Amino acid sequence: MDELQGILDLAGVNAAMVFDGSGRMVGQLGKAVYDRALCEQVSGMLAKAVDSLSLQHEGWESATAQFADGTILMRNVGAVAGTGYVLAVVADATLNPAFAAVALRVASNKARRAIELGQGLAPTAAASAAFSATGAQPRASSSQVLGGSQHPASGSRPVLTSSGLSWSRTGGSGVTAITAADPASSAHLSRCAKALAQYVGPMAKVYVEESVRRVCPDMPFSLAQARALNEELAGQIEDPGDRAAFLKAIKLA
Repeated sequence: MDELQGILDLAGVNAAMVFDGSGRMVGQLGKAVYDRALCEQVSGMLAKAVDSLSLQHEGWESATAQFADGTILMRNVGAVAGTGYVLAVVADATLNPAFAAVALRVASNKARRAIELGQGLAPTAAASAAFSATGAQPRASSSQVLGGSQHPASGSRPVLTSSGLSWSRTGGSGVTAITAADPASSAHLSRCAKALAQYVGPMAKVYVEESVRRVCPDMPFSLAQARALNEELAGQIEDPGDRAAFLKAIKLA
């Protein structure tokens, strides 16, 4: 696990993990009470946060979330064979953000190469890392917060309590929980989700999925249902001006 060992050697870092867009962890290393089982719980939660972030921001590069015992740093590893991967680090307040940024960039490049070559990121015997995801969900924030945490006592489980999520670049993903009849229909769903996110936030993807199920419950979505879907989604926006702007943004050429 050379890809992650350099990060784990940084002062303040308690765990490092790589997971895909579904939250499936492909590699992890950690210290003290941080074990693989807890990392898997957290990677699933972080994948949802990344999915919400990606709806509104194209090409996102890094993100930071705060929890009761410290900080989570995430870096976009990129897509390999159509699957996106993210590197996440769990750290306490003693972490030097500047050093961590460099280490994450190096580790993410190494992890990507290993994934491209089909090499595993299996943990070594020293791996045991993560934290309890009890009651935790990062939420959007306009600023990055790094301090105010305490290193967990030996044998205790750090409890993740949300206090913010921030990002340094932006990234977009489409709607994947429903099916589309063709690429043009799929592109329209992605366009709807991104446009709607400006008015309703991270729940936009969920609204699109639910609306598609109502508009065409027994068949893949196609552009033939686009008008009905557009009106259905516009109903989620209260302000008339915003509603009109949304409909204009998703209007088919």
